[in-house]
Amino acid sequence: MGKRRGRACVVVLGDIGRSPRMQYHALSLARQACLQVDIVAYGGSDPHMAVLENQSIHIHKMKQWPVRPQGVPKILNPLILLLKPLFQFFMLLWYLCVKIPAPDVFIVQNPPSVPTLVAVKWASWLRKSMFIVDWHNFGYTLLALSLGRNSPFVAVYRWVERHYGRMANGSLCVTKAMQHELSQNWGINAIVLYDQPPEFFHPASVEEKHKLFCRLDKVISQPYGICDCASYGSIGMRNCNSNETLFTTISDGDILLKPNRPALVVSSTS
Repeated sequence: MGKRRGRACVVVLGDIGRSPRMQYHALSLARQACLQVDIVAYGGSDPHMAVLENQSIHIHKMKQWPVRPQGVPKILNPLILLLKPLFQFFMLLWYLCVKIPAPDVFIVQNPPSVPTLVAVKWASWLRKSMFIVDWHNFGYTLLALSLGRNSPFVAVYRWVERHYGRMANGSLCVTKAMQHELSQNWGINAIVLYDQPPEFFHPASVEEKHKLFCRLDKVISQPYGICDCASYGSIGMRNCNSNETLFTTISDGDILLKPNRPALVVSSTS
């Protein structure tokens, strides 16, 4: 690889603000390894302030594939499936080989696998850098959910994912189950790296809860359906009041949780 450059590149073919694990990687590389870190990803939601304020972390936002217009015939789907990864491939190469300084190592999130693994492998070869894959899931299984297991696109996707995944200089994964799957069926020796939340990840204080519920109060207490358990019988009766929410109240200047507050169930998609 040659002389150390003191740089690392974190690659996410997705919204970096919605990739907390890759943000943690960037922070660890900047703080603990004292490296300059380039993040190459899509924009969208903002990363955590700890990432934005770290002077050793530099975010490079790529252009995204245009949103598919309404009314495009389904017969064009195969063409779009080919053109989109080509666009992404050349966009990645442009950023990884031209826009950023050459790093010591590329760390790429998988999935998506195509064209990410191909582009990062090529970039690592051209720039004489290490190539590390962080396996969050298998990309071909996610593609199979929409196209079906028997789709030829899924078969090609799986081959590319496996072939280029095995070409990595190192692999990380999130569970021992994935480590076993990678080892037994793909011939990839991965290291399990559990998420270690940084210091800014902590239980919300009562004040933080109150501010959150003040912002969400109208949505929670006046939903579209009258059968919502939190608002049944109260629609049209509640006014916007910064001193009280369904869950919190302010009494004598102190913010308190209501003893009769309803249960709050949150369902996450990631």
